[in-house]
Amino acid sequence: MGFDGKYGLVTTEFGDIPDTEPVIVFRAQDKLLPAVLEHYAALAEQAGSPQKHVLLIEAAQDRVEEWQAANFTKVPDSSRHDVDGLRPLPGA
Repeated sequence: MGFDGKYGLVTTEFGDIPDTEPVIVFRAQDKLLPAVLEHYAALAEQAGSPQKHVLLIEAAQDRVEEWQAANFTKVPDSSRHDVDGLRPLPGA
């Protein structure tokens, strides 16, 4: 489980993220996400990440773009919380 300031505790299938490790959740409805993923894939490749990891990022970008073509998208916001309302890390 990880922790996102907007969404709180984030569970994962394999449970290999510590409860106090900050994570960030990007949703497919975020219009900026394809560009973020494209840039992240390029940075990962430049940093020497395994090709399998870069391909996973690119596949995620493809899925997001496909989803966005058929669904509502918007610019990112903090409608759930304002900046001062972000949840603190567990145990902090």
